[in-house]
Amino acid sequence: MKKGMILLLSAVLMISMTACSSQDDSNTSAIYTAGTYTGSSAGHSGDVMVEAVFSDSAIEAVKIDASNETESYGGAAVEELTTQFLDAQSADIDGVTGATETSEAAKRAMQQAIDQALGTQKETAELTDGTYTAKASSYGTKGQMEGEVTIEDGKIKDIVITSESDSQTGQWFGVAQEKLIPRIIEAQSLGVDSITGATTSSGAIKSIVSQAIEQAGGNPDDWYGKVEKASDKVTLEGYDVIVVGLGGSGILSYAAAADEGAAVFGIEAAGEIGGNSVSTYGPMVVNSKNLNELYNNGENNIDADEVYQTWIDYVESEEKADVIYRTVYENGEIMDYYMDNFDFSFDGKAFGGESGFLPSFVKPEWDKEWIVFTADEDNTKWYDLGPDKLWQFQNALDKAKAMNEKNDYMVELTADELIFDEDGNVVGVHAVYHDGTEYEIYGKTVILATGGFLGNDEMMEEVFGSTIHAIGDTVNKGTGIEMGLSAGGTTYALDTLPMTHISQIPNLIKDDSLTADEKTVLTSMALTTDVSALKEDGSFYQNLDDTGTSEGDSSELTVGIVYAPGFHYYNIYSQEDIDNIRTNGLSETQAASAPIALTSGGTVQAGEPIETIDHIMEVGIETKNVYKGTASELAEQLGMDKETTIASLGDDETVYYLVECAGYAYGTVGGLDVDVNCNVLREDGTPIENLFAVGQDSEGVENVGGKPYTPWAGQAQMWMFVSGKIAGETAANVALNN
Repeated sequence: MKKGMILLLSAVLMISMTACSSQDDSNTSAIYTAGTYTGSSAGHSGDVMVEAVFSDSAIEAVKIDASNETESYGGAAVEELTTQFLDAQSADIDGVTGATETSEAAKRAMQQAIDQALGTQKETAELTDGTYTAKASSYGTKGQMEGEVTIEDGKIKDIVITSESDSQTGQWFGVAQEKLIPRIIEAQSLGVDSITGATTSSGAIKSIVSQAIEQAGGNPDDWYGKVEKASDKVTLEGYDVIVVGLGGSGILSYAAAADEGAAVFGIEAAGEIGGNSVSTYGPMVVNSKNLNELYNNGENNIDADEVYQTWIDYVESEEKADVIYRTVYENGEIMDYYMDNFDFSFDGKAFGGESGFLPSFVKPEWDKEWIVFTADEDNTKWYDLGPDKLWQFQNALDKAKAMNEKNDYMVELTADELIFDEDGNVVGVHAVYHDGTEYEIYGKTVILATGGFLGNDEMMEEVFGSTIHAIGDTVNKGTGIEMGLSAGGTTYALDTLPMTHISQIPNLIKDDSLTADEKTVLTSMALTTDVSALKEDGSFYQNLDDTGTSEGDSSELTVGIVYAPGFHYYNIYSQEDIDNIRTNGLSETQAASAPIALTSGGTVQAGEPIETIDHIMEVGIETKNVYKGTASELAEQLGMDKETTIASLGDDETVYYLVECAGYAYGTVGGLDVDVNCNVLREDGTPIENLFAVGQDSEGVENVGGKPYTPWAGQAQMWMFVSGKIAGETAANVALNN
């Protein structure tokens, strides 16, 4: 499951155009010099290369290598892009939704190959000086990113983002703004890599600059000059603990190891620390002395015995009872440790919890079960996905770094494999910096904290048979799991269903083709539970409580999505339904069907006529959120079974609209098998003494395959604290005593 496995999906694909082979070349004028030509251009996170085979009159075959691209963007797009080039017989194609940068790079590379086959010599146009404005869709859902680009003496002089909504979702826009803009200006090229972890914001900034270049009289394709990478190699030695990944669990591991006196080095692939932990609310908490004194008159907030037994009943096994026991009964003590030593703070009152604690999603009697991070000193800085807590993690990391003069960490440093000695023992980590510099970092122990495998399409397909949309970044590519397997480790409950709390249309509409209210109408039609729905095979889909419990109240969660095949389904509307919405508006249930995040900022009231419903449906169809047709036509469009679809819809004459509802996940859950000390386990159950896994790289040990992760609220963040403390402390002691 190492790099070769990833390349299977996003590696070179070739599709020959059979239509061209049937043409009578004698009746077609020669336009190309027959042969094989290549082109390359910077894509989402690396170069995309195209090799095209030409006859004298046609493009016969295309081979695209997007193996340097981010898997979720490049790999899934390759086959469709190849087909589009062959069908269009040009580089002028639509591209693939959700893979804009990869698509544009492939189009530029394809055009280079075509120009070579045509014998065309292109000259770079001079730019007209001035300040140009442009806008582009980005990660934010409440408005496009807008910016001004100043051209002076034919060069990019300045880039200023004047408006954006990305920063309402997290810190990632600021990271892209701080790092990417100076690199574009310095290189005078859009071929610089996007900032890992902030790739969508990076892509929007590049798009704004590209539009400005075009307004200035230039061709943006000429501004993707190759940016040379460094070829240096750096060796770092003498560390006790190496932490791979500085999301929440990695930072907590780093802090605990440093507090034990270890020399610690941290590796983070993204342009900023924090990972997806900064896009959450807070942890489950069991009897923290500090928090009980603050918010519960010194009394226990919850019955630990009941929590433990409920947990064991849910996973239906005592195989990992020791891990679950330690998590439940040591959780409060560990929370106090991080509050006392690294200044973490929490306050559920800011989220409406009168007692300071918040109730469980599915256990009404657990009315004080989890708590929210404090956003800032005044508890006012909140994102759409929770309070700003990056400052807490940064403070903890800084404090831990200062505990030993050798302690250090690097961002934009991507770990790709473990280093082994001649006896097969783990002795370090190999990584590559964003500028191409290779690092070999040697240490006595390694903690894997890379955040699961949500961003690895191949692993998702292998484990679940489908990918799923992501909330936040997709840096979590299963690297830690692959490293653990390379060392002889094994996995546990890898198929625990992803942490899916949000439903939305699959392709969020971020431009001005619809108003905010119209976008909300479309979302409501996708999420509502008062209409029938189809599975991806064309059969009826019955929404289920995604907690997996018959007693669960899933009003706080995404209903049904985690159990839906492929994590999506299609709500069915007839033309009569659409006409009724135009005249009478949405039903009460439909109008109340709103996601908890990723919203457009619009509103809709039940019973108010939606006069623009036809336009909403048209845009929905254009963006592949809505599908229109008879049963057989819909089956053809969506790859459903034709007979099943006809049977479900009742006939093959009536025209229907299918509005797609898709799940969005924070991350995966299943990972490496670990013991009660977070040591990675071999298949025979023996521990790899100096290798540990925390957070989503090992969260499966508290869960069960085929079901959602334990649903009561805050469990993932609870494991983040518990596994971080246990692994950091144990790894440090192993290193210092050897």
